[in-house]
Formats: sequence, structure tokens, C-alpha cells
Amino acid sequence: MTLEKWFKSIGCVVDMIYMSRKGKFTKRRIRVISVRNGYVRAFCINSGAQRVFLIENMLAAELVRSNVS
Repeated sequence: MTLEKWFKSIGCVVDMIYMSRKGKFTKRRIRVISVRNGYVRAFCINSGAQRVFLIENMLAAELVRSNVS
């Protein structure tokens, strides 16, 4: 299963389950800024900061909003 389909629309909001490189699991809500080379740059609504996520560590994702105005 590829999760990259959720990130085609820059600005979409996605809920995801993510595993960090240290093996910690978190649930996050993100607003996608860009997708490139297997990484998603996003604004993490949970932490209030910009973050970079490795797509292969995204275990599940659900589209919340496809367009943010």
C-alpha cells in the first residue's frame, strides 16, 4: 500500500499513525507542504511546528480535508 496518494494535493490535511526512527508510535494531524524523495514536509498541527516525515514510516493515513483555504 502506498500512502503517497494522500499527499498529491499540497495543503491537504491528513491524520496519520507514524513510527519514529527510534520506534515510537504517534498519531498526528498534518498539513502537507511538499512531497519529495520519499519525504513529506508538513506543518504538524499537534506540535505547532514544521516537520519532515519519512513516507515509509507512515503506517496509516486518513484524509481529513483535501483543500485548505
